[in-house]
Amino acid sequence: MKLHILFIVLLNILIFSFNGCGSGSSTDSTPIVTEPIDPTNPTLPTEIDIKVTITDDYQVESLGIANTINATVSLGNTTKDLYLVLSNYAITFSHSEIRHNAKIIELAQSRSILPSSAIEKPIIHRTPQYVKDFSSQIGTLLSQSNIQQPQAKTLAVPERSEDIAQSSTSSFCVNINSNGACTSHTEATARAVIANVETNFGTKTLNIWVSNDSFDEEDGKGCSKSRCVTQTMVEELAKTFLQTDTDNDIYDWVSNIYGKEWGSAAEAKYSELIPQDNAITILLTDIDEDDSPDGGVIGFFWAKDNFNATAVSGSNERVMFYVDAVMFANEEGFDGWDIDDFWPKEMVSTLAHEFQHMINFYQKRILLLAEESESTDIWITEMLSETTEDLIATKIEHIGPRGVDYTDGSAGKTGNIDGRYPIFNANNTLSLTAWNDQVEDYSKVNAFGTFLIRNYGGAKLLHDIMHNTYVDKQAVVNAVNKSAEGAGKNFNDLLSEWGIAVMLSDHDNLINIPFYNTGDFTYSTYNKTTYDMGSINFFNYDPLPTLYTTAGTVQAQGNYYYKIGNNLTGDITINLELNGQTEAILIAK
Repeated sequence: MKLHILFIVLLNILIFSFNGCGSGSSTDSTPIVTEPIDPTNPTLPTEIDIKVTITDDYQVESLGIANTINATVSLGNTTKDLYLVLSNYAITFSHSEIRHNAKIIELAQSRSILPSSAIEKPIIHRTPQYVKDFSSQIGTLLSQSNIQQPQAKTLAVPERSEDIAQSSTSSFCVNINSNGACTSHTEATARAVIANVETNFGTKTLNIWVSNDSFDEEDGKGCSKSRCVTQTMVEELAKTFLQTDTDNDIYDWVSNIYGKEWGSAAEAKYSELIPQDNAITILLTDIDEDDSPDGGVIGFFWAKDNFNATAVSGSNERVMFYVDAVMFANEEGFDGWDIDDFWPKEMVSTLAHEFQHMINFYQKRILLLAEESESTDIWITEMLSETTEDLIATKIEHIGPRGVDYTDGSAGKTGNIDGRYPIFNANNTLSLTAWNDQVEDYSKVNAFGTFLIRNYGGAKLLHDIMHNTYVDKQAVVNAVNKSAEGAGKNFNDLLSEWGIAVMLSDHDNLINIPFYNTGDFTYSTYNKTTYDMGSINFFNYDPLPTLYTTAGTVQAQGNYYYKIGNNLTGDITINLELNGQTEAILIAK
C-alpha cells in the first residue's frame, strides 16, 4: 500500500536519534540531519536499511527517519518483547504502514476515548467557557485605555470596600457578557480573614467569602444547596492556603516556584489593571448554579477581576479565585465532612492548579510579554498547572495525579483507576501540542510535564518555562536547555524521549534513559523548598497503555505506540512506510 501523506510542511528543526542502549549503557544523541526537514533534500535518505542486535536486558534503538525503513532485528535465543514508538515531528498528521514477520493478534485502532473506569467516575472541569472567552479578549483590553461599554441591561456591581472584618457582606459578579458587563451576581459574606501574614513576597491577607445561599448558619438556616459550607470547612480551607510561618501552605509552595501573584508593575504597565493588592480572595459559590456535589467545574482563576471596572464593568477588582461550594462541602462515608476526604482535597489541589494560572497572568502575560496580543499556548500553561499539582500532592497529603497514596513513593499497585493516567493510557497518541479542551488533554500534558520535571530539573524547570519570553514549545525547550541534563535538546528529542519513558516506565533500574520510575520518591529542591516526586508506572493503571497492533495515523507532534510481539526470538524483519518526518524507535524489553 502506498503511503498517504496528508500534508508536507517545511520545519526548521533538528532531528536526533538514540544509539542503542541497555542497562548500564549510555544514550548519546547523534544528529541525522542539520538542515530543515525537506523531503526533496538529497542529504535526507528516503530509504534506510538497518540491522540491530539485541543484547541487553532492555534496549532502545533509533531506526531513523525516512519514507521507508527496512530493519532486521536479531534477538538470538533470548526471548524479548518488541515495540515501536513512532514520533511524528511534523505539524500535520501522517499515516504509517508497518509490516513484520512476527505473528500478532490485530487490534483495531481506537480514537480519543475515556476508559470505562473514568466514565464511571465524575468528570472534573476547571475552566468554564465564559472564562476562556474572556481570555481571548485580554489582548484587546490591554491595548485600549478606556473601553466604553455599550448600553445593555446589566446588573451593577457595588463599589468594592476593603475587607476589614469577618462577617462583612458584599455582592460579587459571577458572570459577564461579551462586553464585560455583569449579567449575574451573588451575595456573599466574609467567613475568614487571615491578615498580615509574612511571606517571601511581603505581607499577605487571605479573605474567604461564601455565597449566602451556600453557607450553613449554626441554626441550620440560610443554605439552599444540596451540600452546605460550614465555618469549620472555611477555616480548614484557609489553613491550607495561607498561614503563619513559611513553607507550610499552598501560597508558599507555589509562589516559591513561580513568584508573586500581583504587584504595582501591572498598573504601571497597563492603566486598565488594578493597583497593587496584597490580599487574595477566595469565593466559595455554586459555580454555574448546578448544585452538583460530584462533577462539573470545581474552580478557576478569572483574569477579568484584575481589570479596573472602567475597563471591565463586571470586574470584582480583586486578585481572586472561584471555588465550587457544593463540591467542597461534599462528604465521604458516614463520619461527616473532613478536609482529608477526596473532594475537599481535590478542591485544595485545584487551588494550587489555579494559583499557577494567577501567577502566570502577572509574571508572564503582563510583565514579560511585550505584545498585548501575545499569549502562551494553552497546552503549556495547563501543563504547568497540572505538573504543579504533582509537585505539591505530598505536601497537601493527596493522591494527586498519580492516584497513589501520598506516603508511597513507589509506582503503586496494578489495576489503579485513580489519578490522571487511566485517561492518558486510553488516549496516549493524541497530539501533544493540540488543545481541544477535553479531559484527555489535561491528562496528556500532565503526563508530559511529570516526565519533564523528573528528567530536567524539577521545580526549577517549571519556573524557567514560565519566566522566558517564548509562548510556544520553544518555552519548554529554552527551559530544558538551562538544565544540566538538557543542554542541546530540541523539542523532537523531548517528544521521542517522552514516548520511550512511557514504554519503559515498568522498569525502575534505567541508566541514562529518560525515566518515570525509580521505585521510590525522587526529590527536587528549589529556593530551599523540597518537592517530592513519586514514581510512575503506566502499566500499573487500568486501562493499560494503548498499544496498537495495526498501522494507523500518527498525530502531529504526537507518539504512536506499536506492539510487534511478545516472547520473540531469532530474526525479526520490520518494514515501515512513514512520512519522512517521523522517527521510528525500537524498544526491546
